[in-house]
Amino acid sequence: MTDSAQRPTPHVAIIGGGPAGLMAAEVLALAGVKVELFDAMPSVGRKFLLAGVGGMNITHAEPSEAFLGRYGQRRPELEKLLQDFGATQLREWIHGLGIDTFVGSSGRVFPTDMKAAPLLRAWLKRLREHGVNLHTRSRWLGWNPDGSLRIAGAAGERAVHADAVLLALGGGSWARLGSDGAWMPLLAERGVPLAALQPSNCGFEVAGWSRLFADKFAGAPVKSTAVSIDQQAPRLGEFVVTATGVEGSLIYALSAQIREQINSHGSATIYLDLLPHKSAAQIEALLRKPRGSKSFSNHLRSQLGLDGVRAGLLREL
Repeated sequence: MTDSAQRPTPHVAIIGGGPAGLMAAEVLALAGVKVELFDAMPSVGRKFLLAGVGGMNITHAEPSEAFLGRYGQRRPELEKLLQDFGATQLREWIHGLGIDTFVGSSGRVFPTDMKAAPLLRAWLKRLREHGVNLHTRSRWLGWNPDGSLRIAGAAGERAVHADAVLLALGGGSWARLGSDGAWMPLLAERGVPLAALQPSNCGFEVAGWSRLFADKFAGAPVKSTAVSIDQQAPRLGEFVVTATGVEGSLIYALSAQIREQINSHGSATIYLDLLPHKSAAQIEALLRKPRGSKSFSNHLRSQLGLDGVRAGLLREL
């Protein structure tokens, strides 16, 4: 009998049933590790399913340099990881689950059916086939003095012993879906240094939307626009006007910079270019054309194509 045959199978407990926890469970199970995953909610992947409501954007098919640039100051830490398992490998992994994907006009990658549930079902089926034990309605309460995990379930609290614990706990953005940040005091008690949870990938309030503008344009997409902040190169894309501010992919891409400016100064200023494909000289020349009896609004529409919410923004700001 070899030494490896005598060695017991390592046992890892994973806390958290979001995508990070599920992916960790798959990697460990494929390596021959006994895996138990615990999640406080009645089912795993709840926030993942919520992402599917908006079409389930999985990743982006843009060139790797642009893709890596999205990680800002964290790029040096993440670049090697993304080279090993980046957007291409993620799509291949999804295809291995029997889910086809496509690249949209914006470069974003989606499942062909634009849904999260089929992908999650296929993923959970694979995990169970590899022996991963999923424990739902099982909230982690910290550690016992002997190092075992305190897990509270419907039948009360129990101790779980494992060779290692992997924490995939999420943030504090969706308490009703399990991301409640309740784990922070548990780690703080053990002397783990923690960074404060901050908003990310989020919308922002705008001071001073008029009632008329908000009532008329809340929910309207602002397409083919460039947004910049802190004299950085503008990003092209689209965002959505809300009743109180702005949200959408273009805003999310800049959310870290906007957040940091708010943290430093109490507010942030972003710059909109509603006509990013026209130079200032071209715009001036078009506006100088005689407008005759047309109103200025009609002149903007006929010469620059500015109407609807984009014309509303021009007046509002």
